[in-house]
Amino acid sequence: MMRKSITGQAFAAAALFAVSVQAHSGHGAHNHHDHHHNDGGHESRAFPNPDTVPVAEGVSVNQCWIRALPNRLPAAAYFQIQNTGAKDIVLVGAQAEGFGKVMLHTHAESNGMATMVHVDEVVVPAGGNFDFAPRGHHVMLEQADFDLEIGSQRPVTLWFEDEGLSAFTAQCDVRPPGTVQ
Repeated sequence: MMRKSITGQAFAAAALFAVSVQAHSGHGAHNHHDHHHNDGGHESRAFPNPDTVPVAEGVSVNQCWIRALPNRLPAAAYFQIQNTGAKDIVLVGAQAEGFGKVMLHTHAESNGMATMVHVDEVVVPAGGNFDFAPRGHHVMLEQADFDLEIGSQRPVTLWFEDEGLSAFTAQCDVRPPGTVQ
């Protein structure tokens, strides 16, 4: 009887993990999608200390959250960028302390398969918004040197380029694997 109960618990845990990975749109399960590189690879761009550059003018970042997966699998950050300025702004990268790779990505559909595609930049129109949301644009967070804690907050710095670099650091809520909003 005890053996049957443990087997049932192990099966339930494995099923929950599989659903969590699938809900994450394949970020941790590379066997379910192709991970294309449109630039021959996409290493994280090196940025200076955010304290040494101006804060991006006319920019706000709302509803920032990170979908955490277990065992330090790649995570993703989602948010809305609002541009209240009179001209377009260009997001050129992101960084997050404690992650070895931080990249801008989007999802695409190729032959019926979900595909992650590296994005070099994202233009946020003057007076407009741009959403980073599940199954769309996101900031990929890989090679964590710590375990993300559900319910905590982590800073993510977004880098903008116009007549030089500017930055905006958002505090992002860490949410469980099954979160979709």
